[in-house]
Amino acid sequence: MEKVLKETSLKRLIVGRNEFCDFSCIQSALDYWQDEQGPFELTVLSGDYYENILLYQSDISIIGVGTVRIIGNRFALQKNEQQQEIGTFQTATFFINGSNIAIENIDMINNAGPGEKVGQAVALYNEGTNVMFKSCSFRGYQDTICLGPLPPLQKNGQLFSTPEIKTSLDEHSCHFSDCYIEGTVDFIFGGGAAVFQSCEIKSLRRPNNAEGFITAASTPEGKKGFHFEHCYLTGEEDVANVFLGRPWRSFAKTTFANCRIGAHIHPTRWDDWDNHHNRKTVMFKEYKNIYYSKKELVMLDWINFME
Repeated sequence: MEKVLKETSLKRLIVGRNEFCDFSCIQSALDYWQDEQGPFELTVLSGDYYENILLYQSDISIIGVGTVRIIGNRFALQKNEQQQEIGTFQTATFFINGSNIAIENIDMINNAGPGEKVGQAVALYNEGTNVMFKSCSFRGYQDTICLGPLPPLQKNGQLFSTPEIKTSLDEHSCHFSDCYIEGTVDFIFGGGAAVFQSCEIKSLRRPNNAEGFITAASTPEGKKGFHFEHCYLTGEEDVANVFLGRPWRSFAKTTFANCRIGAHIHPTRWDDWDNHHNRKTVMFKEYKNIYYSKKELVMLDWINFME
């Protein structure tokens, strides 16, 4: 039976498998707070938690102690009860829709498998703002991290299917520090503003060493995009032909600055998603990156690569 400490004024809970913990699963702890206002503090003790999390609280910190892995396995080609594919954004292992959130030392994993077999499979989908991740890991294949907002419509003109968005926000911002992120195709994507600082970005190998893409921004016109600062771009053994990014929408904005970049990155580095018009609108920049494949310092002084 779940137990809850009655010190509600503290708004602090512990999740774990020990007898002194308040809950044994993370979602139950969050649901306990569903009608309350923060600030909240959730401590998660070491272990594997096979859950798909919906976080709607604001003013909350979630801190993992030891090795904490949240593991989901939903995938875009999976069928629902109506025998319809659930789509990309219903697959997230961890979904966020709130503000002023700090998450530390948590692994978010979607282990459904490679996109060639299961389609997109999201580990983190953020529709929040002022969200900070420190010393976290994000593991998946295609579409590992989605940073909302999403474009108004899919490219086929249809609406996106997403978890319920209870709070509409004017701004969406994230900060990742000392994190590990892995994937194959478009594995950091979306329209949000995000800073990645001192993170390892690892590209996994695709079948037949097919091309990979780290970012796929859909930045709304006039908004901030993705900024990678002092990050480390690595790859699995023998992985090659990985692009820094391509534009999911025409005003994509992505910058890599002062990063150390491995030999797996494609020599041309950026791709226009087979749409030459994107070259007139995107903003893909580099500044003082070190490419170890060429043993040279690249200084593209804040210029648009397409120009």
